[in-house]
Amino acid sequence: MEEKITTNIDKILKKIRDTRKNKGLSHENMAQELNMSPSAYNKLERSETTLSLERLLKIKDILDLPFADLFELKTGDTYNQDLKDNAIGNVQNLYQENKEINEKLIKTLQEEIIFLRGLFMEK
Repeated sequence: MEEKITTNIDKILKKIRDTRKNKGLSHENMAQELNMSPSAYNKLERSETTLSLERLLKIKDILDLPFADLFELKTGDTYNQDLKDNAIGNVQNLYQENKEINEKLIKTLQEEIIFLRGLFMEK
């Protein structure tokens, strides 16, 4: 169990390090934002000191890193019913796709009914 926790912490720290580098931020930049020394920040990234939840949340905000990305959560397709985004279009597309599938299914069932009635009438 403890091994799994260590692995998860290492993944989170790697994500922080990679995101920091991709955003062009140095240890010094991060340390200044967190009000700590660069060497202390470096130790955090190398997991030589414990990263507190408060500091983790500050790092997340500094890097503008969503929780889903930080913790590598698989969120799947999420549709919010908010007029500010394109969720309505996505819902309409899903509705249209389901409608077409249902229409095909109904047509197939109607054809099967006609066929079965024909068999019944022959007897």
